[in-house]
Amino acid sequence: MPTVQVKAHINFDELLNVVKQFNSSDLERFTLSLHHIQAQRKAPSIPRRDSELLLRINQKLPYDIQAAYDNLIAKRQAETLSSEECQELLDLTEKVEQFDAKRIEAMTELANLRQTSLTQLMNQLGIKSPSYV
Repeated sequence: MPTVQVKAHINFDELLNVVKQFNSSDLERFTLSLHHIQAQRKAPSIPRRDSELLLRINQKLPYDIQAAYDNLIAKRQAETLSSEECQELLDLTEKVEQFDAKRIEAMTELANLRQTSLTQLMNQLGIKSPSYV
């Protein structure tokens, strides 16, 4: 990598003249770095813990569990649920409730980190309270 000598205090035009001395690959690296700096300034990154919590909050129930749960709820509403299916629904309901509890824990922790209420956090994130069947 070529080294370019610059003064300690440099104005925009002088910086531009230095950049003109870069070869093509260094100019591309410099341009990418500038874009990265600009993106960080426009959308600063969030703290790591916030990011981890947001991933947990936005995680969806696994498709197979959700599909089986929805199917059994529909059978219960149609009053066609067998006793085995009733037990399966109870087991799935427990899994869904555990999943939801972990999600609420993550929301509560994030609300505490952001020094806001759970309700305000849910509004900020566009999360609606669940409607139970």
